Amino acid sequence: MSNETIGQEPIRMRPKLSSQAKREVRRDSRLRRARTCYGHLAGVAGVALMDKMIGLGWLEEGPRPASGNRVGYALTHKGLQAMAERGVDVAAAAKSTGNFAFGCLDWTERGHHLGGALGRAVTAFLSEQGFVGRTPGTREVTLRGCPDFWLDGAAPRR
Repeated sequence: MSNETIGQEPIRMRPKLSSQAKREVRRDSRLRRARTCYGHLAGVAGVALMDKMIGLGWLEEGPRPASGNRVGYALTHKGLQAMAERGVDVAAAAKSTGNFAFGCLDWTERGHHLGGALGRAVTAFLSEQGFVGRTPGTREVTLRGCPDFWLDGAAPRR
């Protein structure tokens, strides 16, 4: 089975890392560990968050790819309930233009982090609640705890 896109099948290939990405991985830089990508959490932290949300049954792959043949996702009933319990404004994200949720191929990790309006809403909420600290003038972010803290409903360490 090929990793190439055929017809409307979503892209699943994991391209080779660029020389810059390899350098960030080798150095295990702050940029690699946690950053934003078009407003959503990326890097090691973003991929871990996406993997955990899928593992908890909060996200499921949609029937069609998102634009650009990305893997599209939808919140499950359990995911909707979890977002509501944590205070993420899913309704506003759903009204946003563009894709609601998709797997965004991570630059350094070769896995997917959560992209789209839902990814931005989750990252904004994490920032507002103190789990993710923005670093002015850069895409790097500072994490206060690991994704499991928020996913398990715990408060951040300040």
